[in-house]
Amino acid sequence: MNLPERPLIRISRHIMDALASFFTKKAPLFMIITAAFLSILAVSYYRLFDNYELGALDLRFLLRPKIPVTDKVALIEIGDDSIEKLGRFPFDRSYHALLVKALKEAGASTIVFDIFFSEPHEHDAQLKEVMRDSGIVYIPYGFDLDSKAISNVPAASGYVAKNLEDFTFACKGTGHINIPPDIDGKFRRFPVFVNYNDALFGHLSFLAGCDYLGIGVKDVHLVPGRCISCGPDIKIPLDERSNMIINYAGRWDETYKHYSYIDVLRSYLAGASGEGGALDLSVFKDKICIVGLTAAGTADLHPTPFETLCPGMGIHAEIFNSLLNRKFIARASRGSNILILMALTLLTSLLTIKIKPLRMLFVLAGIIFAFGLIGVALFDLFGFWIDLLYPALIVVLLYVSVTLYKYAAEWKKRLFLENELIIARTIQESFLPKELPHYSGIGIAAVMFTARQVGGDLYDFIEFGPDRLGVMIGDVSGKGVPASLFMAMVTGKFEFFATPGSKPEDALLNLNTALTQKFSTNLFVTVYYAIFDFRDRTVSYASGGHLPTAYTGPGKGLKFLDVDVGLPLGLMEGPYTGNTVKFDKDDLFVFYTDGITEAMNEKSEMYGKERLAALIESKKGLSPDDLLSAIEKDVRSFEPKAKQHDDITLIIIKIK
Repeated sequence: MNLPERPLIRISRHIMDALASFFTKKAPLFMIITAAFLSILAVSYYRLFDNYELGALDLRFLLRPKIPVTDKVALIEIGDDSIEKLGRFPFDRSYHALLVKALKEAGASTIVFDIFFSEPHEHDAQLKEVMRDSGIVYIPYGFDLDSKAISNVPAASGYVAKNLEDFTFACKGTGHINIPPDIDGKFRRFPVFVNYNDALFGHLSFLAGCDYLGIGVKDVHLVPGRCISCGPDIKIPLDERSNMIINYAGRWDETYKHYSYIDVLRSYLAGASGEGGALDLSVFKDKICIVGLTAAGTADLHPTPFETLCPGMGIHAEIFNSLLNRKFIARASRGSNILILMALTLLTSLLTIKIKPLRMLFVLAGIIFAFGLIGVALFDLFGFWIDLLYPALIVVLLYVSVTLYKYAAEWKKRLFLENELIIARTIQESFLPKELPHYSGIGIAAVMFTARQVGGDLYDFIEFGPDRLGVMIGDVSGKGVPASLFMAMVTGKFEFFATPGSKPEDALLNLNTALTQKFSTNLFVTVYYAIFDFRDRTVSYASGGHLPTAYTGPGKGLKFLDVDVGLPLGLMEGPYTGNTVKFDKDDLFVFYTDGITEAMNEKSEMYGKERLAALIESKKGLSPDDLLSAIEKDVRSFEPKAKQHDDITLIIIKIK
């Protein structure tokens, strides 16, 4: 006994069938799209395009309006002029002692040396004493950073340059000056702290800047990979390795005040002796003085977003400027960039699917421009750095991919339609005469050229025994598949009404009644129907709105056989009238559709009935086949086949 299937079981079975169908038919495509999408996100997450994003960051630096620059920073250069006057570097340290003394007396608040004091020299004791007495000197050291260490705080394996212990105790502060390059070789960030032997060592300029602002060590709180809080007012964003991104204000030699090392010494000595010096040393009052090398062959030069050669002292100045003005650069997190990328890809996908490709190209340009504008604005106004190039590249690739997919899908549909049209054409041709009728008293030639795969023209031959032949030609309004279907229906109906005992006008009347009463297609057809009687040597004809047949013969002028009344079939019911003419030997009848008379050349001129009449009259001595070829050739020369805009049908009958 079979129990009825429960509704819940039936629904579950349908769901499982649907899932099975999806995973067998759609799963491969779904998996490909998912894999591609995850790959796109992975490239963003792992920042594989960072080399290009760094270049885009540099462009934002260059395009940005000038940012505020502190007047509290003064650069004291040991340049070529100082080397020329004082001899080869390193100088006798008594010169440094004299410089510190001069700046201290001038009222400088901070002196930062971008020079290592790692080896003993003559007069070290003098420099140490001046450092200790001034209480404003900061000196650097350098770590050997461990690039293989996996940590969110840079780690060091040892020192590359370590200060003499006496100098370390004599100065106010020390700090590292490590600044590792980015992957493209430029210098855009520095480690605020370096982990060495499980202790954190701060950057020289950062520590000196905190002291200048009155921020104590207890007020500095590091959140590795995120930020540094320096009291309640300053929060410095960090990258994932706890590096601070340098907020470059411009070219170092144009942005900050520069002074010559030798000029400072000379001016101080001149002032001490009561003479006027080259500099008024009061310019250093309350200043942060950075002392470093710029002489050729001595300076440690770094490429930056603004220039290819920037000395270390220029980078120190940028760090101080960021701290004093509280202007920092924050990079969007990996997650934030992925969210931005997802939003852009979703927007681009939806628009590309809905909008035509050419128009979408301009929309895409607008999206990329707006996105770039937003990225530049975020950087200019808030110092917020988002990825620009990779998302822009992805939306372009996405547009290309979706557009190609749309074209491929459209091409597939077109191929499918073309195949269906070929089948439709074959079916349509089956409604046309497969071969021309054979009568001893006439010669017949017929041809039909469709403007598309299928057409709306029609013709037929009705054989009423050995002495009578019916000839029908017609033209359905419109083109393509609808016209061809209507044509097939009309052909079938016509054969039903074209009986041996029906006059041409009666057959058209009955056909029109059937079309207007039983069918609602918004289409109509013009029909010309003639019956040749070879025993009486007459032709009876009627027309339903069709072009009149051309008739001529030896010694006869060409005329067009028309009727008084006859509407196109399928529009409305109405009467039809007919006529009869007698024919003689070598008389010629040319049946045609408006694809010939309305053929149009490049000047928008129509072929016309007059040109057709003149051609028939001049060639009426030819056989039906030769005359048909002559007419076709003339029409083709007037309207190239590639530009045929309407179906062409031609029937030629010549009496023997």
